[in-house]
This record gives sequence, C-alpha cells and structure tokens, in this order.
Amino acid sequence: MPVSPLILGEALANRCSQVLYRCMEEVGSTKGALYLRVPGQGAFEVVSFYGWPRGTRPPVSIPEGHPLLVRTQRARRTYVVNDASESPELSAFGQGGEWPRYLITPVYLQGDWVGLLIQRDRIKGGTFEVERDEPPTLAICGDLVAALKEFHFFGGARAVSPAPPIGPGVVPEGLPTAADLLEELAPAPEPLLAPARPTEHSRAPGPGVHSAGPSTRERLYGFPGGREGYGSLPWEPDRSLSGWVAPAPANPDRQKGMVRPEQRTFFWEIAGLISQILPATAVALWIEDPEEIRPILAFSTLPLSPDLQQQILAHATFHLPTVREPDLRLITRTEMPEVPPLTGAFATYMPLLLNETPQGHDLVMVFRLEDQSFSLAEIEAIRQLSRVLALHLQEARLHERYHQAFLSVSHRILQSSEIRVPNLRPHSLATARLARDLALLLDLPTEEVEAVSIAAMLHDVGLLLLDPQMLAKPKLSDEEMKKVRSHPELAAVFLKDLRFPFDVVRMIRHHHEHWDGRGYPDGLRETAIPMGSRIIGLIEAYEVMTSGKGYRRPQGFRQALAELRNEAGSQFDPAVVEAFGELMARKGERA
Repeated sequence: MPVSPLILGEALANRCSQVLYRCMEEVGSTKGALYLRVPGQGAFEVVSFYGWPRGTRPPVSIPEGHPLLVRTQRARRTYVVNDASESPELSAFGQGGEWPRYLITPVYLQGDWVGLLIQRDRIKGGTFEVERDEPPTLAICGDLVAALKEFHFFGGARAVSPAPPIGPGVVPEGLPTAADLLEELAPAPEPLLAPARPTEHSRAPGPGVHSAGPSTRERLYGFPGGREGYGSLPWEPDRSLSGWVAPAPANPDRQKGMVRPEQRTFFWEIAGLISQILPATAVALWIEDPEEIRPILAFSTLPLSPDLQQQILAHATFHLPTVREPDLRLITRTEMPEVPPLTGAFATYMPLLLNETPQGHDLVMVFRLEDQSFSLAEIEAIRQLSRVLALHLQEARLHERYHQAFLSVSHRILQSSEIRVPNLRPHSLATARLARDLALLLDLPTEEVEAVSIAAMLHDVGLLLLDPQMLAKPKLSDEEMKKVRSHPELAAVFLKDLRFPFDVVRMIRHHHEHWDGRGYPDGLRETAIPMGSRIIGLIEAYEVMTSGKGYRRPQGFRQALAELRNEAGSQFDPAVVEAFGELMARKGERA
C-alpha cells in the first residue's frame, strides 16, 4: 500500500526538523529555515524552521525568479551576508533582530538544486565565516539529502507494508476512547507543501491602533550615530515574499486580566536594576496569555506624563499584532512619585522578545528620552537581566499549567456529582469564581490564590459520600444534621490522595469554622483558621443567600451584604467582609 502524501509530508518534515536543529549545535546559528523546491515548479516552500519569534516567522514561499534565488543560483555554494543593509532580497528574513547576519547554502540532490538552507545570527553574536562554517553546514545538507532519498520525495512514493490491524480494546462504558481524545485534541496536520494562501499583506488598523512606524525622532538601539531610516525594521506591514499570514490570536475573545503579585514584584526589582545600571527613563513589560489581555507594567524613577505613558502603549502595539491599543492598560511604579512628571517624547527605545512560544511572547521595552543609541555594554546588561526575568516568567507559566490541570480534575469530580447532588456543581463553580476574585483583591500570594480557587470548587465534595435521599429531605433530624456537618472531614479524607501542591485539603476541612470559635469541625478561631477557609466560608454563605438554596427565599445583594456585615466578628473575619463589600461594589452588583 503506498504511503499517503499527507503522512509522508508530516514524517519528512519531522525528520528534516531533527537534522535542521544541528545547525544550532554544530554551526552556532540561533535561527534556521529549510526550503524545498516544489516538484514540477520553480518556487521553494518552507519545510521546517526554528528560532523565529511568533509573528516574525520566515516566509512560507520564495517564488521563482526572486532575487534571493537568482543570487544563490549564481553562487552555487555557501555564501555569507554579514551586512544585510545592501541586500534587500533578505529583508523578509530579518525580523526580530537588529543586525541580522546570514549563512545561505543551496542543497543539491544528484546535481539538481532541490533546497535552500538559510541560517541566521550566531550564538553570542559574531559574524559567519565560509571557511569555518561551510564544512559542518555541508554535512548537515548531506543528511538532509539522505532524508529526501529515504522518503523518495523527488521521484515518487515508496511502497511499504501495511500496518497490522489494531484489535478493539475494552473501554469502560461512558469513557472516551483514545481515538475520541485524539480527534478532539490533535488537529489534522497540514500538507507539507500546501499552496500559499492568497491574502493581503497588511490589515486595516483598528480604532486607536498606530499602524505607522516610529517618528523620525525615535530610535531603535544599535544604529551608530542615530542613523535615519527604517527600511527593514520588524514592524513593516509587508514582511513576506508570497503572502505569509501572521498567526491568528489563540483566543480573539480574551478578557481583561491581571498580573500576579509575585510577577509584579519581581519585575519591579529587575526594572530597578536596569535603571541603576544604565540611564533608562522607563522599563515596560507585557506578559502574553492566551486567555487574558493583561496590563503592561511600566517602571520609572520619575513619574511619566500621560503623553509618555501613551507612547509606551503605542510602541507596545507595534510588537503585539493580536492586541489593539485601546484594550491595553498600563500599571506604573515610580521610585520618586512626589516630583513633577517627565514630559516630552521618547527618543530611543529597545524592544526585546522573551519566552517565544506558539502561544505568544513576552515583551520588554527600555525607553530613554535622550537621543543616544544603546551601547553594546548596555545591550548586554539588558539582555542578561531579561534572561533572568524570562526564566521567572517561564516558571510562573509552568506553575499555572499545573494549576489548570488540577482545575480540570476538579471539574471532572463535579461533573460526576450531577446525578447524586444536582445543585452541587453550579453552587461550587459560583463559589469558586467569587472566592478567586476576593483572594486576588486581598492581594494574596499566587499559590494561595490558586489553592483558594481549587478548594472553593471542591469545598462540598464530601456531600457525595452521603446518602442523596437524605440530602433531598426538606427537614433533617439531629442525627442527619450531624452527618451533613461531617462533610468537610469526609472531603479531606476523599481528597488526601490527590496530593495537591497547595494547602487545598486544609482549607476545605475548615471552611465552616467561625471567627469566634463556634464553627466546626475543630472549633478554630480567628487567625488559626486558614485565610482560604475564611474566604470560602463567607462566599458560600453569600451564594446560598442570594440563590435561595437551603429552602430560603433568595435575598438581594444589599440585604445579603448587610447580613454578612452583621456577622462580622462572630461568624466571619471582619477584614474579609469589608474586602468582599469592596469587591461587590467594583462588580456593580444591584439588588
């Protein structure tokens, strides 16, 4: 049975990617792109690449007759371009770097020109040299040619033995099969050399979005003597050779989010160090998130005028193609807030991309009012500190992924409860949403916010271990009420083997403790009660009162809040009650 062209393309692309990464190890190139000639055509299509940041990937196609192909055909061997200012045919490959340098090698198969290997920017800077870099590059090209021969990419498909049939497995009823999961989670692969999609090179800017480049008074770092001209800078709208389309946003309906307290604190410290090492007017940070549009953090020694703050937002828009400027917010921190604000316009700035992933990238921008380019020593200092910041943000993202995994497990547990306790899931989700918002307002550490979110979602999971017919009774006996009051302890036993990395189980066990010590199960009082338990206990009481659960008529927002305040100091922590009132005022709740 012949191999499917789709499978052949996917397998060949994976094999080429493995070989291509050797360019980083053996040549020292931080970016690489491999193009193959479309069989029967003169155009070259990209097969694999690495190192290009999101939104600045290499073009998907190099059309026949393009000056880059003409120049390479004349050279017929590896050549170097260490100064691309006189090579406009390379401008589409120069995004994301201030001084792009290239090592370009044609790939031959039995005398036919079948591929083009483009390498960029050596590790730790420096120029390419043909004498030093061509031998390892030719060895890499030899392995690429071997892969092409192995897959018969030029010369027809090969025949392989059909795979043995897979027998049906025993899958418990009601659970998804592996095929179901793959169909849901793994999108169908695209053909290796699919035709380029016709599209416009640029899109019309939305309201408030600056689509033009910087003014003549603004500078990027690295230009000697304040050099004029921006012919090939990264924000050019036309960055392709044959209609490359920038990736669509992961979620076009992203809501406005926030930056975690630890991330804010860490950035203020890094930005303060940058401002001490070099004369920087402001340092700004954007943290990418596929679900939220988070604010930009801006640090400055002196206060910034509204015009300067607006310039930071405008510059950020140049580098964030999936975000409109009106959707961006700015959080500023100033070391000397009592002095008059700075005015004027930024004359020089340095953008630096961090943590480039398919989901997006983080962005650091360093601004100064002086019309003075950044020196090499200043650039290296900014890069070193930014690498520390990038590592911190990367660890924070990993932490968030673990949190999302535990949230998914919690959702599954609640879904399984809908038959036994029908109201448990909506009550738990409503409690979890408000509990998280309140924890954030109280500026709790990130770990505690995450623990509150999960604990609020599972706070009543112990009810699943009780008789559902008993829970459905309109009135309970003293013995039955005693059993219901055991649900925090039952939940703690039920969840202990999940090994949460947060203090989830303890928060759940004590969410019915009272500030005055008259709660259960252990009669804890005041600060001996975990803060998360105090939050969940108050939010649950509010949710029950306003939803009409427990055979009570639903109360309005103001009435419920008044009742909570009456219980401040007895059942609830007074500080938590006050913060909850502020939260509800911000949300604009009405009776």
